[in-house]
Amino acid sequence: MIKWLKSFFNLIDIISGKIGDGLSILIIVIMFFTTIEVVLRYVFNSPTIWVWPLSRQIFGVYILFAGIYAMSKNAHIRIEIIYNLLPKRMKQIASLLGMLSFISFMGVLIWQGAWMGQNSLSSGETAHGAFRIPLYPLKILIPVAAILFLLEGIYILSRNKE
Repeated sequence: MIKWLKSFFNLIDIISGKIGDGLSILIIVIMFFTTIEVVLRYVFNSPTIWVWPLSRQIFGVYILFAGIYAMSKNAHIRIEIIYNLLPKRMKQIASLLGMLSFISFMGVLIWQGAWMGQNSLSSGETAHGAFRIPLYPLKILIPVAAILFLLEGIYILSRNKE
């Protein structure tokens, strides 16, 4: 692999890892908010209007980047029992099909996510209900995460070929 390209993909891998490590704290934030909601609802009989929508948004950000982090750590689940039984040529075909599927899916996610994020931003979209949290920041993150996911996937695939 070309030296500058390898450096670029190493940087993407580092960014994926750092984002994943940093965003892992979001689960603790969600647990904290949920604990507040449970205590307020069942101890003080005073439920909140903000915990559920805010927790959904935070979890959405967490999920967007969790797949990238899992890919950077080679932690995705595989069905290796079947894969390991295949002859070498079939393994190559399966890898190629997997790569084409991955690139196609990420391409559509980038395209549609950018369209959806742009529409959400231009309309100032907010959540329904009493706590009208803005939705456009999360929707703008979808194509950003998909681009990072695609770059991480290309790096992992190229690294496996070496």
